[in-house]
Amino acid sequence: MLALVGKAAAHDAGAPDEDRLAVSGGVGLMSLHADDRYPVARLPGVLEAGSPRADERRDGLDYAEIALRARFTEQLRGFLKVAHHGGQDARNETEEAWLDGRTETGHNQQLALRAGRQLLPLGLLNPIHMHARDFGIAPLALRGVINESWRADGFSLNWQLPAGWSAGAGAWRNQGFPGADAGGLKLLTARAGWKNEALQLEAGYANVNADGRALVTTGNVGHTHSVPSCTRITTDRVCFFGTARLLSLAARWTPAGSPLWLGAEWWFKREDGRLDSINGAPDYSGKLNGGWLDVGWRFAPGWEVIGRAERTVVSHDLAGTNAGLVAAQSGIAASDRALGSLGAVVQWRPAGGHRLAAEWHRERSEATSNTVYLLRYQFLFTRRLL
Repeated sequence: MLALVGKAAAHDAGAPDEDRLAVSGGVGLMSLHADDRYPVARLPGVLEAGSPRADERRDGLDYAEIALRARFTEQLRGFLKVAHHGGQDARNETEEAWLDGRTETGHNQQLALRAGRQLLPLGLLNPIHMHARDFGIAPLALRGVINESWRADGFSLNWQLPAGWSAGAGAWRNQGFPGADAGGLKLLTARAGWKNEALQLEAGYANVNADGRALVTTGNVGHTHSVPSCTRITTDRVCFFGTARLLSLAARWTPAGSPLWLGAEWWFKREDGRLDSINGAPDYSGKLNGGWLDVGWRFAPGWEVIGRAERTVVSHDLAGTNAGLVAAQSGIAASDRALGSLGAVVQWRPAGGHRLAAEWHRERSEATSNTVYLLRYQFLFTRRLL
């Protein structure tokens, strides 16, 4: 369910709710400033998709959202969430729309099938809406692997087992990075997890058909979850035809009675296929290894400070006619330097659904670095209708 009433709900998105019908919503304001353009138009050395990212430094509306949550029976629930995002790339989106059916299979086991638009169940951070995350700025590895957040239309099956174990699988019609706008259920995912009162572990895998994923080398349309068409190769376009395979490992340790907690995620992506452009169509293979470590301290009621350290490494192999020209056009010619970042956030959650967070990041890419400052205010609410 939507995390609108606190961090605990954000980390347990499927918890049943006794309300038959409830409305949730929120609004967020932001102030983002940096020494240099932020975010970078292209993440150095990463084969991304779409147009170069827009400069998001600004003051004003971050988002406004509203959601409906319904419990039709004890076994059937539904959820709908729409949002308006501000900034240069202002847009309206249906972020989630699904039906969830579940049944008890005996021996403390539960089987659930969810159909519709969902955040993909990979890792511990991606299933949380970006608005509800502790950090407003996504990790570098998450941008390089899934464009910061990944959702799709499809089906997910989840099996809750005794002793804290769980497993799941999904089939999706993916329209966004790291895949392409492909018809049919051409994205497959699998996950396994375990948790107790203090420790949560999660492993995920995805295999996605990326035939026709376009990288526009000029132009500026800002952040998007979909990718342009590759029906025609033009002078400003490079297209990837192939397969992307992803692996994620995540852990969160929250010892009982302690104000300290630890969290970490590691993502790996391998892509194999070819790059098509006006300069040639060389064979391509690429790898991305990246992750982050969070250390949190709840030093007073409603107050928390979190530190984050990140590191991401990419590598590419092209073989064929004009491979060097295609690599330069794609922005992956120079990828021998690790990407890194240090960040910290101080957040205050007083009663009444208010949240105020001040954030600092120092990002390092190639031979340059950039310091980023983000201030966010959010008001979140939920109301029972039936």
